[in-house]
Amino acid sequence: MVAAPSLAARAGNSPSLPDVAALLARILAGTDAELIWEDICNFFGSLGFEHLLYGYSPDSRGAVLGAPEDYLILTTLPKPVVREMIASGYFRLSVTFNWALNNVGLASWSMTAEEAGMPQDFAVPPDGAEFFLRHGLLTGCSIGFAQERTRGRAVMALIAPPSMPQSDLDSILDEWRDVVFTVAAVAHRCLSALPYLPPGRRLTHRQREVMEWVAEGKTTADIALIMGITPPTVEKHLRLARETLGVETTPHALVKATFLNQMFVASPQEYLALKSVSAWHL
Repeated sequence: MVAAPSLAARAGNSPSLPDVAALLARILAGTDAELIWEDICNFFGSLGFEHLLYGYSPDSRGAVLGAPEDYLILTTLPKPVVREMIASGYFRLSVTFNWALNNVGLASWSMTAEEAGMPQDFAVPPDGAEFFLRHGLLTGCSIGFAQERTRGRAVMALIAPPSMPQSDLDSILDEWRDVVFTVAAVAHRCLSALPYLPPGRRLTHRQREVMEWVAEGKTTADIALIMGITPPTVEKHLRLARETLGVETTPHALVKATFLNQMFVASPQEYLALKSVSAWHL
């Protein structure tokens, strides 16, 4: 397989300021997550990156990342690689992943455990090292994003061809750091704000409608009258919504649906069903 051109080789044909501005305008105006993802893949691909990996856990709390069933994972890596990474927890072995969870900015994969604030005895076990080597995940950078809430964490990894030395990538990123971070951060803000409908967590139209009326402060009797259904049917929809979202109470279901951006949605659609990976696919 022919490796993608290096960032250095692209220097003479790098995106101009108008190119970057046009890209950011498309992302900010976009309501189709798949098109946003395609745009940023094309942009970072033009810089010579071979793969992208974006992970977002809308219900995470600090170091607790939440249920894998709720993760939004977008990537150009083969799905079997991502499945193995999630199932075995190899992503938690990345120094820069752990740094990006708690920091804002770009971290080169040359970052040491000490620089990332990891425990002094931190070491990647042999099976983890073999996984990264086997799949050529050797050269790249990880990006951490600003946290506007106490819930929700995201990390993006940009992966260069394995034939490219990390030192070469670092020298180019010194020049492109702000552009790379800006495009990634704007994409994250937009992707994380769009509806996410993971398999097994997808509310039906009726369930969402009932939940929205609950959020408006309506009682079961009110909702039954408004929707022209019986109170037991309202309770049935609420019960099914709780089961779908994996929670026990209706208030928790409201919070969970809000984190997934499934409440008060103008036009809910299938959301990257073919390109996202969650525990439902493992």
